[in-house]
This record gives sequence, structure tokens and C-alpha cells, in this order.
Amino acid sequence: MNPREQVLRNIRGAINARKGRAGNSVESDAALADANPSGADYQLPAAVSEYLDNRGNPSKPSLGEHTDMTDRLLDQMQQVQITVTRLQTSREVPAAVQEYLQEQGIDGTLIVSPALNSMDWPADTLQGVPRAAAEEGTLLTSVTPCLCAVAETGSVVTLSGDATPNTLNFLPDNHVVVIHQDQIVNHMEDAWKLQRDSQQVPRALNFLTGPSRTADIEQTLELGAHGPRRMHVLLVAESRR
Repeated sequence: MNPREQVLRNIRGAINARKGRAGNSVESDAALADANPSGADYQLPAAVSEYLDNRGNPSKPSLGEHTDMTDRLLDQMQQVQITVTRLQTSREVPAAVQEYLQEQGIDGTLIVSPALNSMDWPADTLQGVPRAAAEEGTLLTSVTPCLCAVAETGSVVTLSGDATPNTLNFLPDNHVVVIHQDQIVNHMEDAWKLQRDSQQVPRALNFLTGPSRTADIEQTLELGAHGPRRMHVLLVAESRR
């Protein structure tokens, strides 16, 4: 039995059990048995099975004039105010981060996700979640990996975990994301499939589409309202190892 069948069985069993308590008719004895996961193998109703077999793939929007996923991604990121630096290898990442900070005139504390701690970072770089630095109001810049990037929307998809703390995606003023070119997918649905195939079950999965922004007050756009005011991507040509 696959997970979808298990969920449908539990829902059907709960509905029928409530019908029975209310004195309403119950679909069948077999339907009531669905509420017992230890019972006999469950068979989906014919109508449900037919729908699942014939639904095909959901329609997905066209990527427009772009035939290359990378071109589409870069175009979409530009529209949502994500800046991009292209690199050849992951060895270039630490130096590219320092160059970006210098170009933007950004000082403060650099925090790197534990998943990237094998790179050659400066000696004063912090790892993990420096709560003390955040509480002191220190300007923070984080560097994190991601699950993938979505060409359809220009979004970066991140998973929470011990090596990828979720706070590094939202707490710092500046967020730098490392993306390998083979992590680019066409559509949002592709990101969900990638997550399922990874066999990881994160507490949170986030689609990050540019810096935090709001126009609640007098329709004036403000960046950094609920998260980073800058988002920068380092797009690495080499494949992930």
C-alpha cells in the first residue's frame, strides 16, 4: 500500500465511523473496516482508481521564449531582485562571497551553514546559528546551500536540517545562496519530486523568491521587512559532488 492509499483509507474510515455514531447509513461493512489499518489489504474505490490512473501529468506553464533553464532562471531572478555571480567551481565560493561583501560595502558577521564548512572560509567566519550575535544586533550575512532553484519563478528551495539551519535563511540581513547548475529545475512541481526522491523529511521546506519585502504602508516598497534585505546567488557550473 502506498502513502496515498493509506491516507485515503484513514479518511474514509473516519467519515464512516462518524456516520455510524450519528445514526446515518454507512457505505458498507468493508468501508468501516478501512478504519482499521491492521485489517485486510485495502482496495481503492473504482472511481478513485480510475481518476488516479487517467489524470496524467498536471499542466505546467510554458517557460516562454527561453529554451535553456539557466537563462530562464537568471531572467526570473533579476525580476525578483536576486543578484547572481557565476562561478566555475565551488572552490571559488569563499572568495566570491568576500568580493560581493566588499562591492556592497557590507560589514558585520559572516555565518556559514554547517553543510558548507568544508570550504576554505576566513578564520573569523562563524558556523551554525549565532544567537548571541543576532541578539546584539550585529549585521549578519549568511551563506547556505539549497535543494534546487526553480526556473519557472526564480525561486530558491531550501530544506531545514542540522546542517542547514532554517534561521540562516531568514535571520540575517544578507543571504548568499550557493547553487550548482545541475540543481536547476523547470517547475515548482519538479522541486517537490526532487524532495521526495531525496528521502529527506525536513521540518520545513521554503521557496525563497527574492529579498523580504512589503508594501503595506502607503504602498511604499520596503526591503528587509521580515527577512533578508539582500539575496545573492553564486551559480556554480560544476556538478555537485
